[in-house]
Amino acid sequence: MKVEPWRTLVRWLLPVVVTTIIFGTIYVVTQQLDRLSANDDPLRLASQVAAELREGQSATIHAQPHVDLQRSLALFVVVENSQGSATAGSGFLKNQLVSLPTGVLANAAISGRDDVTWEPERGLRFATVTLRVGDQFVTAGQSLAPSEDRDNTFRQLIGFGWLASMVVICGSLYWMRRVELRLRSAERSPAPRSSE
Repeated sequence: MKVEPWRTLVRWLLPVVVTTIIFGTIYVVTQQLDRLSANDDPLRLASQVAAELREGQSATIHAQPHVDLQRSLALFVVVENSQGSATAGSGFLKNQLVSLPTGVLANAAISGRDDVTWEPERGLRFATVTLRVGDQFVTAGQSLAPSEDRDNTFRQLIGFGWLASMVVICGSLYWMRRVELRLRSAERSPAPRSSE
């Protein structure tokens, strides 16, 4: 029974599989880090507004500019009551102050905080952080459009790196295989007889 074909197959597949796993891991980690970092600014804004509400103040929320979520990438903040109705804020959609889904508020009511990707309309996606403040909820968010644009760039760069690696790996394995076959051929050919 010949094992040579299996050895050749493993020799070719192993570096391809390992390289694919490495590049796939790089993409997933990069994408997740970029997505999680999109929560940082909303968390800072929400925590500032929440701290002021606990002290009976509202300077930060009143200082926020009007943000049209269909056109602007700016941060927005919304305060909702226990019934889920928006009472103040800067995030507007179709000239209406936005409200987060009741499920988000229910989760924040239990844990004190809920981070979600919110999609109020097709093509509009936001990184949002919701904090519970007594019987109110403070939600701050920002558009994920810049992050999603970067994701496309990451995908192209990592895809190019993977493709270049495949070319190098396959070229190296092909060259090594040819050298190996030449050496075997030289070993099998009879040695020339010396003339006396």
